[in-house]
Amino acid sequence: MPSVSKAQQRAMGAAEHGADFPLARKLRASMTHQQLHDFASGSMAGKPAHVAPPHPQKSASPLHPGRNLGKFLHPRRSR
Repeated sequence: MPSVSKAQQRAMGAAEHGADFPLARKLRASMTHQQLHDFASGSMAGKPAHVAPPHPQKSASPLHPGRNLGKFLHPRRSR
């Protein structure tokens, strides 16, 4: 599976070749060498520099309607 951005391809390549920074160590621990190689290989032409991670959808459950309920859950103390 090829990488989707230049930044991801560079990080996978660094991890594949033994770089010693936190993200590279995390990638080496979670992926095989072959997976790292597959992500790092290929051309960078036409790839964006960075890709933003997807934002989680807000749930519309009745218990958590998606707005701040702090003033109802924790009323202010009188001083």
